[in-house]
Amino acid sequence: MPARSTQASSRGYWRNLHRWLGLFIGAWFALVGFSGSLLVYEDEIDAWLNPRLLTHASAGTHLPPHAILARVADEFPLARAERLRPPRQYNPEEVYRVLIKVAPHMRTGSPRAEAMFNPVSGELLGTREAETIGITRPYWMRTLYEFHRNVLLGNFGSNIVGLAGLLLMMSAISGAFIAWPRNRSGWRRLIGVKLRAGLTRVLFDVHRSSGVVLFSLLMLATVTGSTLVYVNYARDIVGVFSEVAPFPVIPWRETPTDNWPSFEHINARVRTEYPQHAMVEIHIPSKPTAGYLFHLKRQGDVHRLGDTTVWVHPGSGDILFERSSRNRTAGESVMHWLFPLHSGTAFGEAGRIAMFVTGIAMLLMFPTGLWVWLRKRRAAEFETTRRTRLRNQQPSNEQPGTMGSRHGAFE
Repeated sequence: MPARSTQASSRGYWRNLHRWLGLFIGAWFALVGFSGSLLVYEDEIDAWLNPRLLTHASAGTHLPPHAILARVADEFPLARAERLRPPRQYNPEEVYRVLIKVAPHMRTGSPRAEAMFNPVSGELLGTREAETIGITRPYWMRTLYEFHRNVLLGNFGSNIVGLAGLLLMMSAISGAFIAWPRNRSGWRRLIGVKLRAGLTRVLFDVHRSSGVVLFSLLMLATVTGSTLVYVNYARDIVGVFSEVAPFPVIPWRETPTDNWPSFEHINARVRTEYPQHAMVEIHIPSKPTAGYLFHLKRQGDVHRLGDTTVWVHPGSGDILFERSSRNRTAGESVMHWLFPLHSGTAFGEAGRIAMFVTGIAMLLMFPTGLWVWLRKRRAAEFETTRRTRLRNQQPSNEQPGTMGSRHGAFE
């Protein structure tokens, strides 16, 4: 009996924790899950919302990146290109996307914009502000990303998201304790749904089964998501066990800017050194100590930007640093895998689908759990009312002595 009493008390604790977390921040869990599901396919949804801006139907050979940078200089003579994203090889309908600083001569408050170019003709397809939040089509996905990342509240919101992620992890753990079967027969019913039962029982089974089946993915999403919010602290902790080197600073070389190699030369140098890699993103230096940064990807890479990062000196064209699976420390590998695990790309398309389904399941768990709680609460209130009425009832055909013995069953 003491063991059963302790077990019942433990289950009651976890049940209360699960209930109140769901009631107070369950809606947030649902929204963060739904937004995360959509962000798994961010580029695809963005292109679907803005086809004229992010897709093209021209046939022909794609222009090289340096030709697009020349088009940027023609279209925006006062701007400076900061980042260039070529079309991905497996999606011929994609366009060149260039992040530009509109007025670099301004000391503060210089806005940024994203310009899209047809990769075949070099035609400017359009622009959109890079830092604007809104619900119109060009800015919908960015707004969704910022909501998922910081609830549209900047750094303060990031702390809220990180804390909510830890609470979501506690909700998943408490739900697992509640669902843990008490006997062998319970394991067979753990992930089943009794479709012939009443609506409340069906929703309860859906709520429990979804949580049990996706428990591991829920834990993975919450742990990696909270770690990405507090990535600097995570880097320091991981660094205690294995070195996590910061991004390198390009060493200064006394080279006149007139003798600097062209971007075309630097791009060709990187392609020669990494013929099996596709260029996913290129960062253009704004000062001599920054250097060019190339994100390179080849088949089998887990990160959406590729698993190889290369720094090139802008004054000499020399490849100075490479960070890839060939030279990453164990700590750097841990940090590198956080985002692929969070987004599902670590496991290819199957992983993306799994994370998408996990987010949708979080959207379903809140209303199903709320419905079951409301029905149980209503049933408990009805039972309390019924017992109160029975206790207060005074049958006219019975003696006071027999009343006490009959009503003793309800006291």
